[in-house]
Amino acid sequence: MKAFKWIVLLLMLCIFSVFVFFKPSRVLIPEINDVSCATGSICMDDLSRLREAETLLADAVLDVEHKLGKLENFPKAIFCSTQVCYENFGFRHSSASTVGKTALVVGPRGWKSYYLKHELIHYWQAENIGVIRMLFLDEWFREGMAYYLSDDPRAGLQEPWQTYRNRFADWVNTTGLQNMSLAIERFLQGEGP
Repeated sequence: MKAFKWIVLLLMLCIFSVFVFFKPSRVLIPEINDVSCATGSICMDDLSRLREAETLLADAVLDVEHKLGKLENFPKAIFCSTQVCYENFGFRHSSASTVGKTALVVGPRGWKSYYLKHELIHYWQAENIGVIRMLFLDEWFREGMAYYLSDDPRAGLQEPWQTYRNRFADWVNTTGLQNMSLAIERFLQGEGP
């Protein structure tokens, strides 16, 4: 019985350590960061902006699903209106981030359609390509896809992002396929450049 208590204590210590030291894991229980979950899929630190968040997310989902196909699941979306909220989830310099197949975290600068679409594309990649397999994908493909298909309006992204977006656009034009999901599947099977 004493060994069981030690095992439980160690397990609780490990879980606590994950939440303290690996902040993106906090998306599992966003309320610990003073975020309220207004709906089953939207959590935020400023509930007065709920309608704006719902509209941004719904429009982004429609566009991404139109281009890539249905999302298997609907991700939890955490909208932070302050930088402190965003940093509490472990993010600092980006505008929005995806945490595998679990959630999107949107920072105060990320409340734009193209940022949400960019992160939803990464979410689609996680669902359809796999989180581990994504780690081994060429970065030009993974990031180029997100920048290109999100309709990011910025003309000159910082490098290497602009080069990745251009390379993905070139790849899209050479596939000759209208079905983006099929083109991506063929690329992943080695039928790409």
